[in-house]
Order: sequence, then structure tokens, then C-alpha cells
Amino acid sequence: MIIPEKSVNTLHNSLNCPVLTLTVGLALTSATIFMANVSSVLAQVPAGIQPTLQNRQTISQANQLFVNSSLGNDKTGNGTAIAPWRTITRALEASPPNSVIILAPGTYSTKTGEVFPLMLKPGVAIQGDISNKGKTVTITGGGEYLSRRFGGQNVAIVGANQTSLTGVTVTNTNPRGYGLWIESSNIIVGENTFTNNTQDGIAITGDGTPSISKNFFIRNGANGITISGNARPEIRENIFQDTGFGINITQNSAPVVVANQIQNNRSGIIVQANATPLLRNNIIQGNKEDGLVIIGQARPDLGISYDPGKNVFRNNGRYDINAKTAKLVISGAGNNLASNRISGQVDLQGINAPLPPTATLPRTPITNPRLREPILPRTIKTVPNPNQLPPVTNSQGDSPQSNYIQLDSGAIEFVAPQGAGENLPNSNPIANSQDYPTSGQNVRYRVLVLVANQQQQNLVTSLVSGAFAKVWQGQRVMQVGVFSTQEGTAEIVNLFKRKRLRTVVEPFK
Repeated sequence: MIIPEKSVNTLHNSLNCPVLTLTVGLALTSATIFMANVSSVLAQVPAGIQPTLQNRQTISQANQLFVNSSLGNDKTGNGTAIAPWRTITRALEASPPNSVIILAPGTYSTKTGEVFPLMLKPGVAIQGDISNKGKTVTITGGGEYLSRRFGGQNVAIVGANQTSLTGVTVTNTNPRGYGLWIESSNIIVGENTFTNNTQDGIAITGDGTPSISKNFFIRNGANGITISGNARPEIRENIFQDTGFGINITQNSAPVVVANQIQNNRSGIIVQANATPLLRNNIIQGNKEDGLVIIGQARPDLGISYDPGKNVFRNNGRYDINAKTAKLVISGAGNNLASNRISGQVDLQGINAPLPPTATLPRTPITNPRLREPILPRTIKTVPNPNQLPPVTNSQGDSPQSNYIQLDSGAIEFVAPQGAGENLPNSNPIANSQDYPTSGQNVRYRVLVLVANQQQQNLVTSLVSGAFAKVWQGQRVMQVGVFSTQEGTAEIVNLFKRKRLRTVVEPFK
């Protein structure tokens, strides 16, 4: 793995510096004012343990490629310091493994030739202005990405295994725009700023173990980060501020959330469905509603008798911990909070220890985290034709969703506010008129593509790199994915329909 070595600002433990208080109504504050105040916020983040990474390589050991959005040229450049490329898109296409793409200060957008989403590559790192968390390097834009789990999304950057993204500011102002999408990968994301993404700064799903550390999340529309699926990321020493929910943890995910500062959001952390996060040494303060909300079967570990949580809760508008609708007793020993700021069953002595996670891999400890063996993602490539994919459908009719994740009944959801003229159109049913087979609740759908020759097989793999060949009822097919919603299934079915390929959809458990 390539992790560029460069000195970074130390995150101090002091809480005496002024707190940057911005509201959602100040979303249009100039970038100059915004970045000038970052340092005052950084001073409040509690000191944490620096991650140590396996297979570490320094930038001097890697192949360096250079990109400059102002002076570069994709046609005549060769990626050297004296002849840089103009776009990250071109650099990713040309970069071999064991490379670091170094971004010069500037803005990288469709106006400078970028094609979104930017699809990161294994073994190829992206490095910008690390020491200033991307203050001088901005990536802005988004494009259609077809997620294997959630169908079409508008995404600026799609993560990959064995790579890193450092020192950039990421913004996606498109309707329901995500900054970074991580699906079953172990990417390292550090020293960045995620701001003004209309949906989430980062979405993490699948079975990956990414590391998200020392980033600044501010003024994102719905969530700073959403963690879903069976993901087990490490979320360490980040700042989440002036957003709907700072961290949204759902489905069967089990993140480790350590030494973050979560402040001035609608609510700080939401834990729902069957999620089992571990929370240690976080500061959760000044959120307008609740500091931590726990609902359904979720069971966060806030500390037990022999391993106290050491989380600090203060000045949250309603409750520090709102577990009123939680169905399980929550263990919360060793935290700094007032007992009269708790709603629901919270064991402050930590006698009722949380159940161990059901994942086969052990949870990452608080001390020096190490990446586990990566699970290779099946990345879906997209065609940069805006008409290629149909508009995003409202999968729940008129009911709002904070993201395209199917939430349990009673789940807390948040919709990013849309400006005038930005309401998503109600698209025509993609395949709702088609009756997909069902066999009870919680059914998933396997999509197979019938292929008659090698040319068709190559076409399928060009669209879905993780597709694989098999025999189905005596016919040669390619399996392209298993989807949890009819909407996601319909999108990929129509993708192949436009390529004149026949598909088969069958229930899958």
C-alpha cells in the first residue's frame, strides 16, 4: 500500500480554544472565512493514537505522477513534474500500480476536464495539500455510479483497495450528491475536508475495513458519514460539524469510532438497525437535538466496567443519550455525562457487557489499528454519458430517506435540503412494471446476463468488472450482482437492456 509520508499538523487535546460555530444557514460562507477558522476547531480534537499501516511505502519509493489543473495538458503531458497532466481522470487512466498522483493547488472539476465519478485504482494513491487538509486542492463534481447494493448514486469519488486519498477538499453539489463512496474496500482516507456535499461526505457500505482519520466534515446536507452493510471501518480523530447527523451507523455495521469531535449538528451520532459500533474517547457536544440516538436492535458499546468509554457529552439540546426506542440495554460505563441527560435503559456501571459482533473477524482494538486482508470490491464501471442511466427513483414513494439504504421501521432518517428547482423528478418506473419473483420478506435479487459468445462476455465485464461466468439451466450466463431492492435491480437490468443483452432476475437468500 502506498501511503505518502509528509508531516501533518498535530491534533491537540486542549479544549480551551474558541469553537467554530457555523449554522446550516451559513452554508454559503466564503471559502476564505471557512478555512481560516479550521485551525480553531482542530485545536479541540482529543489526541489519539497514530495509525500504523502494514505494507507501508514512502512516496520516494513510489512512482510519482503530477497533475496541474491550470498548467497541465492531457494530450502533450506525460505526468512528469515539468509536463504534468491536466486531469486526475487522465492520471488514473495512465498510472501503473505503486504510483502516487500528486495534485498541484487548484480546482479539479468538469470545467477543467474531469469525468466523474473519479474511479480510484488499487495501488495508486492521490495526494494533495496534506498539511492543510486540502485547503488549496479542491475536487468538485459528481457523476452516476451504479452501486452493487444501492443502485444508481451521484458520487464524486469511488474508493478502491490498497490505495489512499489525502489532502483534498471534496464537494458534490448535485442533488443527493455523495463526496466519497466506499464499497467493500480498505482505502485509507486522511487529512481531507468534505464540505457542501448535498447528501453525505462519505458513504461506507459492503464488507470493507477502510480507515477514516483526521478529516474535517462540515456543512454536508444529510450526514457526515453513513456506515452500512457489514462494514467495519475505523473512524478516528475526525471533526463532524454543522450537518444533519454527524455519523449515521446502520444495518449490520460494526465501526470503531475513536477520538472524534462531533459538534453543532442536528444530532451527533445515530445508531440503528443491528449496528454494533464501539465508541471511545469522543467529544459529542453542542448538537441541536441529541448527542447520541440509539434505536431498534442497535447495541453500541459505550464502555464496560473494565474498558470505560471515556466519551464526553455536553451541551446537547435535548439528551446526551437518547435510547428511548432502543430494544436492548445499552452498556455505557466510564463516560462524562449527567444521568439526567439520558433517556432509555443505559447501564452506567457497564455490567451488561455488549454481545460480541457476529462478524468472523475480530473488532479492531483501540490501540494501533492494522488493516486486515482486503476483500476485493467488485467495482462497477460507469459510462460517462449522462443519458446512460435513468433518473434516480424514489424507492420509498414519497417517504424521505437519508440515503438509499433500506431502514427498519421507526428508523431516524434525514433528507438533505434541496434548493429551489433542485427537487428530484419522479422518474418513470424503470422496471416496476416488471414483476420480480418474490419469496417472502427480505428477499434479494440475483441478476444474471445471458451471453452467447466471448464478445458479449467481454461487454458484460467492461460494465461490471466483478461479473463472473457460470452455467444456469444449461445456458452460459454472467452473474453481475445481488441486490437488496427492486430499484437497484431494475437499474442494472435496464443498463444491460440498453446494450441489447437479456437478463434473468431470481430471488436469492
